[in-house]
Amino acid sequence: MLISVARPSGLVLVLLTVAPALLFARNKKVVTPTTSAANDSVEVTATLTMNEDEITQKLGADPGKGVVLVEVRVSPKTEKGLRIGPDDFFLLCHDDGQRSQPFEPDQLAGKGGLVLSQGPGTPGKLSRAPGAPIGVGPTGQMQRLPSHGIGNSGGTPGGLKTEANTKDQGNSTLLQVLKAKQLPDTTSTDEVTGYLVFPLDGKHKLKHMAVLYRGPAGHLDLEFQH
Repeated sequence: MLISVARPSGLVLVLLTVAPALLFARNKKVVTPTTSAANDSVEVTATLTMNEDEITQKLGADPGKGVVLVEVRVSPKTEKGLRIGPDDFFLLCHDDGQRSQPFEPDQLAGKGGLVLSQGPGTPGKLSRAPGAPIGVGPTGQMQRLPSHGIGNSGGTPGGLKTEANTKDQGNSTLLQVLKAKQLPDTTSTDEVTGYLVFPLDGKHKLKHMAVLYRGPAGHLDLEFQH
């Protein structure tokens, strides 16, 4: 007895080929350098730049290695003025847990800073004030900071060394640029934009990064992978 089997039509073959690809594309997460989040009181948009040459081009001065640049746009939604400032923001790295606040211009480019290094032991958090880490990474990268208001918390003994860098004369060009372009500390009902420069130790992918808003208008997590 003969059994005949019909050949699938061209349309069926196309659908069988395309359908899995469409399903994969729908489930694939997208990574973009610009992201946003909002609630009833505020909308925040952040664009993250990690390439050193691109950071220098945007700022107009070279801030050196071990930093990332975030361009922030804050749009209040309320008629009452919203206080906005650099201290509202944190940079979070999901793959190793680094969490930092942005440099103040004097910390990155001012005169007479401290040289800090993370030695043997468990890395702690470097703070200007309780709950305000400004960035010590797990591999112990050295950071320049001003000689005031610095503390260490959460590490094991012997983990942090500090010494005055009396030879450091700062970078006046970078200092001027940072002061001019940094996100201002202000109260406004209008949109406010500016740059934030964060410390970041090691190499990381954009998909592992997030900007956290922790300001008067609430908590927002801006993820770069969606």
